[in-house]
Amino acid sequence: MPDDFLLSYVSFNSDNQPLLEWQVDGEVGRCNTLEQELSFEFDLSQRFCTGWVDFANRCSQACPEQATVETKYENCVKCRDRTGFNPAFYHATEVSEQQQQINQQPHYLYLAYFAPGVMKVGISQEVRGLRRLLEQGARLALKLETFPSALIARQYEAKIAALDGILETVAASKKLGLIKQPLDSAAAEKTLTDTLAHIQQKLGVEFPNRELIMCEDYFQTNGRDLSNIIDMTGRKTMVGTVASVVGSIVITEYDGQLLAYNLKKYIGYRAQALDGAVDIELPTTQLALF
Repeated sequence: MPDDFLLSYVSFNSDNQPLLEWQVDGEVGRCNTLEQELSFEFDLSQRFCTGWVDFANRCSQACPEQATVETKYENCVKCRDRTGFNPAFYHATEVSEQQQQINQQPHYLYLAYFAPGVMKVGISQEVRGLRRLLEQGARLALKLETFPSALIARQYEAKIAALDGILETVAASKKLGLIKQPLDSAAAEKTLTDTLAHIQQKLGVEFPNRELIMCEDYFQTNGRDLSNIIDMTGRKTMVGTVASVVGSIVITEYDGQLLAYNLKKYIGYRAQALDGAVDIELPTTQLALF
């Protein structure tokens, strides 16, 4: 990773490996997040536009204006227009040409399990594979069916979301708390199966092509006890060796402890590599980084 960069994107690649994307002088670079040695300080005083995506070739482009943005946005108005993507297109009064083209592509319907009592329904572009599920940090999921367009998939999504106990969104602020809960894969799979049976009974539909996805396998948690991870999100200093990535939450090992940073909160901010010793304040102790 470069010594000075703008963090622009966090996701998973086509091989379902976690990735970081950054920008330096208008150029875009990427790397696998796992096993990276993180030692950076972020300037959280000003957020910058992260650019736009050319969906014709699925390439990220830096913002030509290098615009600054309000903290609630990742992109400036011009770059949002250049991309033209709106995942909540079904609530929009006007849909861009780019979004219309995306909507005509195959989309799949999924049911995702995060933790006991937290189940979500959603849709994703078929061409993106598992990336949408992995980006959200779902532990297990059922890929229910692939439909010819987003419009058809959305009809099923809306009907399922109207049932009790099934969410359309899971707040990012809650996800760290969810991954601290131990995963019982067998119990999670049974919950998915039981919920699917309830959906099929209530809606009078069948999903014979459903496929179980063990998302947890791609997060490289490797049986670690995540119950005591320390939330460092919002701190300017990001340190440690990346051990696992669950959705947008990177978990690092540092001096025998597990630290967690929600990388989504750092997108659009500039970072510089640290040089020398830096004090890190943790809830129970103060450590020195060399």
